[in-house]
Amino acid sequence: MNGQMIDRESHSLLRLVGSPREMLAKADADLARFTEALALEQQRAALWALMDCSITVFHTGDWIRSTHTDHRRSSSDLAANSKWLRMTRDIANASKHGDLTWKPVDAETHGPVLTRMEYKVDRHAPKARHRVVALTTDGASYDVVDVLREGIAEWRGFVETKGI
Repeated sequence: MNGQMIDRESHSLLRLVGSPREMLAKADADLARFTEALALEQQRAALWALMDCSITVFHTGDWIRSTHTDHRRSSSDLAANSKWLRMTRDIANASKHGDLTWKPVDAETHGPVLTRMEYKVDRHAPKARHRVVALTTDGASYDVVDVLREGIAEWRGFVETKGI
């Protein structure tokens, strides 16, 4: 790109996802695919949807910063200070790289970060047999569906508050 501005009307990818609100609509759709795949016990489809959703949620901040430069600082602050968005960042990195590679010092810098994720199958709970659990450096355990919902809600609140 050599420092050139992008013509958003003619660039085909940017026309597909033209605003932070559209990114959030994509995140909603990805989360629906994730929860549906879990309910249908389709592990591979669930993990693919998890990757799509977590990457979309985490990178919504990048999209805000590139399309609304007046909100760069505040969106960066939200991403850095929100435990949900920090966990979403870790879920996105883990899903695309296949593992979590945080060192203990990273937890001191970034706050509680994920140490691992587990795909759980509970044969005794017919309503929620398949789920993905995230475990953090502070010993807490979170259902990944809840983490993603909270991350989407935080970005949606930000977008609405800022009138983006």
